[in-house]
Amino acid sequence: MRGIEVEYKTRFGNWFRGALSGSYSIATGKSSTPNENLIRLQQGEPENIRENYLIWDRPVQVSLNLDFTVPRDEPLFGIGQGVLDDWNAFVRVFYQSGDRYTPQILTGVDAVTGRPQYISDLNNVNGSIGTYWFYVDLNIEKYFDLGFGTLVAGIEVQNLFDNQNSQIVNPITGRAYEYGDPTPTSYNDPLYPQLTGDISPFPYNPARYLNPRTVRASLSFRF
Repeated sequence: MRGIEVEYKTRFGNWFRGALSGSYSIATGKSSTPNENLIRLQQGEPENIRENYLIWDRPVQVSLNLDFTVPRDEPLFGIGQGVLDDWNAFVRVFYQSGDRYTPQILTGVDAVTGRPQYISDLNNVNGSIGTYWFYVDLNIEKYFDLGFGTLVAGIEVQNLFDNQNSQIVNPITGRAYEYGDPTPTSYNDPLYPQLTGDISPFPYNPARYLNPRTVRASLSFRF
């Protein structure tokens, strides 16, 4: 694995801190798991003797962290003292390349069902990258001084804009499966449902996407 990482940090007074970091890296090897070549041999595929991209290779990653703090009795621009002061807001903006996957090659159409048939491109193992990940997290805390302690009211929002980030990639489309997408032959495609034999579920696993927008509210007390 080799790459480069750069980070820039800045601060303005006692109310703002920010950090921007980015990296570019490449991870290659002969196998991503200890038993990968064994599985290939069991399936009648040739042993891999050259390096390919590893399944955890994510070339580009960029993160922006913003931290705003408004001290007690020091509201921004002198407005809202006692109400719009004594709070903290943290924002994280995150971008990352999608998951690695082995693309599929169209070989023809099933004469009975009309379903397109695909095979893995073994000359390009993990050679494609799925759709990128992008999300914004937000956390806001407001502090109330009670004399004998501090009451903290908070709200945390993960994936603020409710982006759909593909976690289980359909190797034909490069993104998470949605109804109507072409699928590998090993999938039970809803357009060409398997009705007999060892029936596998349709590819609607909810884990194929990262978490949707999630909102949490909290109250805590600090002595």
